[in-house]
Amino acid sequence: MNFILRPPAFFTLLILSTLLLGCADSGTSSAPAPTDNSISQAVSSSITSAPAADNYLSLPVNEPASEWWHSAIFYEIWPRSFHDADGDGSGDFKGMTNKLDYLKELGVNGIWLTPVFEAPSYHGYDFQDFYNVEADYGTMADFENFIAQAHKRNIKVILDLVLNHISDKHQWFIKSANKEADYDDYFIWRDERPASGWGQPWSAESNPAAVWHWNDTRKAYYYGAFGSSQPDLNLAKQVVIDELNKLATFWLGKGVDGFRLDAVRYAVEEGGYPLQADTQGTIDYWTIFSQHVKSVKPDAMLVAEAWADLKTIGKYRNNGKGLDSSFDFDFGTVVIDLLNPVVKQTADFGTMSTHNLKQNRDGLWANLTARKAAAPISYFSPFLTNHDQTRIMSALENNLAKAKIAASLLMTSPGTLYIYYGEEIGLSQYKTGDDQYRRAIMQWDDKTTAGFNNTGEFWLDQAKWFPWMQNHQGWFANYWKTLQGTGKSVAAQEQDAQSLLNHYKRLIKVRNEHSALQLPQEVRYYPVDNQDVWLVENKAAQGSVWVAINLNPTTAAEFTVPNHLQGERVNKVFNTLVTIGKRLALEPAGIAIF
Repeated sequence: MNFILRPPAFFTLLILSTLLLGCADSGTSSAPAPTDNSISQAVSSSITSAPAADNYLSLPVNEPASEWWHSAIFYEIWPRSFHDADGDGSGDFKGMTNKLDYLKELGVNGIWLTPVFEAPSYHGYDFQDFYNVEADYGTMADFENFIAQAHKRNIKVILDLVLNHISDKHQWFIKSANKEADYDDYFIWRDERPASGWGQPWSAESNPAAVWHWNDTRKAYYYGAFGSSQPDLNLAKQVVIDELNKLATFWLGKGVDGFRLDAVRYAVEEGGYPLQADTQGTIDYWTIFSQHVKSVKPDAMLVAEAWADLKTIGKYRNNGKGLDSSFDFDFGTVVIDLLNPVVKQTADFGTMSTHNLKQNRDGLWANLTARKAAAPISYFSPFLTNHDQTRIMSALENNLAKAKIAASLLMTSPGTLYIYYGEEIGLSQYKTGDDQYRRAIMQWDDKTTAGFNNTGEFWLDQAKWFPWMQNHQGWFANYWKTLQGTGKSVAAQEQDAQSLLNHYKRLIKVRNEHSALQLPQEVRYYPVDNQDVWLVENKAAQGSVWVAINLNPTTAAEFTVPNHLQGERVNKVFNTLVTIGKRLALEPAGIAIF
């Protein structure tokens, strides 16, 4: 017969003051008296500790945490949707500056800004001017103040830099189309469109018309992997390389701490598919760019968007001469597939393989070992979703318990982490389809304006941003009305001890305090006797940190405990003392960190 071991009496008050780590959504802005009910300890007289409980798989890491980003948690901001200080419907630099204290309290120590340079589109991935900020977001002085205020709070800032392609409205392209001598081959021109063999570089389908576009001024075709409005730069030409190095120097001089590099796989084409991606010329280009950046600012960070398998991504490190880090797209895929396998994910601007997904805890271990096999594990940056993907909350069908599990897995994974704005409050989607639905307004409070501004203007409801859509129907204001008062805002969740926001805050705090969670020397995976339990021991010079997560959102999970985890431990999530026997039980979606 099982019985529950209670914490010592002198810890009762401490337990009552901690936050609940269950999975239930209270549906109210006030929390019940929080208790540590995410774990319970049970000992059975009929069960002895089986030797199998001490079996583990080992992943040696043995990498120095020598760079500032090795311990960083970044927060990706889509500026147009984050906070609007002037009330015109688009977020801006002053709005983001107003929310820096929120980010500081959340615990993140880095910000990734999606494009903030002048561009003709709402998304900004087609730069029109490399040296001016987007006027919708404010002035250069506003930008500089944002950087200064972030640094004052010990928060680093990296900018989204698109060097693969620019806007067809950029002066470089206009001059090249006119065959001005100095700009003639800034882009890739052909008199005739190839008949076959070319297509979107992330697809094996032959479709030359998708990437070779007619220019009526020059009477020739130009290469643009991402469409006719975004011609690819000729990154094999030295003068272009020099110009891009120059602009990187300019922004580093403004105080930015590095760059997120867009579409790195497609920099230098060496022929039709498969020579449109991941070529040696491409790797060489990014190595040249990286060396230039380091010559200007040795501690600047460069993170690659390379939507591909980990082995391919690892090539961009180029044995330590290339880029500093790269996003691990596989991690979020594994997490979503484990928690909601009915969701079938796609790589919008890259390639991915899903045939090896295990749809269980072993997939998490496979991801870790694949990272280490491809490059130093610190090179890879795990995240759940970003601005090009269905939001994690939507992919998990708005299930709060599953969202908490996803957060627990992310916050206890080695590497530089990234959170997409709003993930910490479960920001979801009105519907799938167009990219705009992935980039909804940040929900700060439960007012009709969502605390985004004081006017109720939302860029998502303004047709001018969607010229390709006939009779664009604004949707955010009406969508928000259906969510008001349901605990989906920052203000509501700050008052709810069991909210997703407070779950993130607890986990971020623990991670920031323990280097073994950031970059351990070794990770040990214990495949315990309950398939719903993810149990790992992160070993570091400062000591071991154990992570136990119940991957089941609806059912408690009990398992046999390894011998050297047993005994008196502090659950760091709640700062409560527990005595662990031979069996340990986790609440549905529960997490314990010892």
